[in-house]
Amino acid sequence: MIRTFPIQTSNLHLRQFVVADAERAYENWMSDPDVTEFATWNPHRSVEESEAIIKEWVQLYEYGSLDWCITLKQEPIGSITAVQDFPEKRYCELGYCLSKDQWGKGYMTEAVRAVTSYIFRSTDYLWVQARCDSENHGSRRCLEKCNYRHVADIELPCEKRKGEIRRYHMMRIDRGDVIL
Repeated sequence: MIRTFPIQTSNLHLRQFVVADAERAYENWMSDPDVTEFATWNPHRSVEESEAIIKEWVQLYEYGSLDWCITLKQEPIGSITAVQDFPEKRYCELGYCLSKDQWGKGYMTEAVRAVTSYIFRSTDYLWVQARCDSENHGSRRCLEKCNYRHVADIELPCEKRKGEIRRYHMMRIDRGDVIL
């Protein structure tokens, strides 16, 4: 049951990952400590580590994962995925990363809008949510530009930071908030 279909926006092409993306993904964002600062995972230490995770993602497509490689002129520059997907509860949670070279150009806003719209067109989900670290102002601003609204703050331990309690903004958009 493939659910990750290609999405074309004005500047980007979102598509399924392929194993051959590993080297560029590693170089462009997966190894960058600035990009992964607020991610739940540490920067990758080798191309092989990026390749291993991409192989897992490729295998999950047949089970219905929602996971896109963000490309600009065929160059992989980031990822956007339903990191938590609850079809039975009719919602999912997005997570995303973008190459630092592409920050501030509106590309992630474009990708979030496109994927959010795709999810509402292709599923019966009632809402899509995303969480961002309270110190990750760029991520919160991106979600606000996409009409996600702040619904709660939560505090959770961060494994990556040895259990340090971090504050996260929960952001959400409902099906009725999107023009399909």
